[in-house]
Amino acid sequence: MEKLRIVFVAMVAFLLVLEGVHGICNVSNDGLMECKPCIQNDNPTDGPTKACCAALQDADFKCLCKYKDSYMLKTMDINSTRAMELPQLCNIPNAPVSCKSGKRGTPIN
Repeated sequence: MEKLRIVFVAMVAFLLVLEGVHGICNVSNDGLMECKPCIQNDNPTDGPTKACCAALQDADFKCLCKYKDSYMLKTMDINSTRAMELPQLCNIPNAPVSCKSGKRGTPIN
């Protein structure tokens, strides 16, 4: 059973990597990388860059909420609390204030 679980996690990780090649939730891979320095756990920068904020302008926040509690964020050194602050820091209108808890969370305005 444990081997099956490991294989499943590996498959999900692989699919997320493939999806990330073209971006995720209407945010390009380059856009995601622009935002990473301010949302990483180790030595984050003070705030998002203009390029990061520009990348989030057309983001699908409902989609992004699905990744809030993802194990992949931890493996990529992403702090989900900091990530949830980005829309406000970037002054994105009508962005959600938070996501409901759980992997299938949806934005709460």
